[in-house]
Amino acid sequence: MVEQGVISFLSELHVGILSIPREGRAPHSTPVWYRYESDNTIWFLADPNSQKGKLLSVGTKLSFVVQSEEIPYQYVSVEGIVTDVARGDIESDLRPIARFYLGEKAGDEYVSQSGETTGDRYTIRMNKIMSYGVEN
Repeated sequence: MVEQGVISFLSELHVGILSIPREGRAPHSTPVWYRYESDNTIWFLADPNSQKGKLLSVGTKLSFVVQSEEIPYQYVSVEGIVTDVARGDIESDLRPIARFYLGEKAGDEYVSQSGETTGDRYTIRMNKIMSYGVEN
């Protein structure tokens, strides 16, 4: 069971850092816009032809970190696994996440500049959660 403080923190506006293992190399780490869901999963969109898109598939294990850069410092670190990869949808995925991060007007402008491209939606099941400074 995920503690309420962790749920609240993951639901706030933060950019996540995704780290994906690579054979014989350091992990690929990249920032992503993400959303926390009530079924204790997180999801994000990515171009399937990007470095992260090429490394991710159902069953891929990864690490995901979300932090606050303001005092008091806080973070949540997640070990998880990709449980679903699906084609992203403009209205149910891209527009809501763009509005969450950019606000309604800028989010809609971002979507209009994206054309018909949303990328794939990657869903991550959180298997282990560690946190610091997050109130429960």
